[in-house]
Amino acid sequence: MQLLLKVVASALLKYPCSLERYTADLADELSCLKFSNERHANIQVRGEKEILHHFSFWAQTAIDLIEIIELEIGFEKRRPSSLSEKAPQPGFQSIVQAMEDDDTLHFTVIRYCCDVLGALPKESIQIIRQEHGEKLLNRGEGFN
Repeated sequence: MQLLLKVVASALLKYPCSLERYTADLADELSCLKFSNERHANIQVRGEKEILHHFSFWAQTAIDLIEIIELEIGFEKRRPSSLSEKAPQPGFQSIVQAMEDDDTLHFTVIRYCCDVLGALPKESIQIIRQEHGEKLLNRGEGFN
């Protein structure tokens, strides 16, 4: 995701104007006449930039969520030794739920975060709990 973010940022730097500028130019029908080559070129470039911004948002969102997943996995690894420690808040599940409730987010970003990234903490935490369970059983402290 960091590589995707770098590639997208590099591509965005190659454009002479911001997405907002292309959108404003297209809204001004006097300077950007309908059916003109300039207007068609601006429509094309605006579309390219919208796609790049989408992938930039997707990558940054995934990076932010991966950091939260890493915190939760780290918490789970320390959990048996420090029962008083609280889980990181807000947690991955609550953030993903808020994303699902947000009608402005694109469904591909939400699905990636829920389905692909959502599998990471579940699998990792299950493995950690199995390892901790085996260690406790080996020490004779089983789960009662």
